[in-house]
Amino acid sequence: MRKTYVARDVHAGCLICNDSDYIWHGPNTQGIAARHHDATGHTTWTDVVLIIQYGEDEKNETND
Repeated sequence: MRKTYVARDVHAGCLICNDSDYIWHGPNTQGIAARHHDATGHTTWTDVVLIIQYGEDEKNETND
């Protein structure tokens, strides 16, 4: 069975409050951006990077 590593890197912001710079970062960021839009009517944005690695990094494996 292969080892698989999955992670998300999420940044989001509000075009009204902070232009194109992100304000929020972390696992709940998409929800925060959506709630901010609902509460204020501001246009928000979210960038999501999905990181998937199959197998282990050979440099980190030990050969006993």
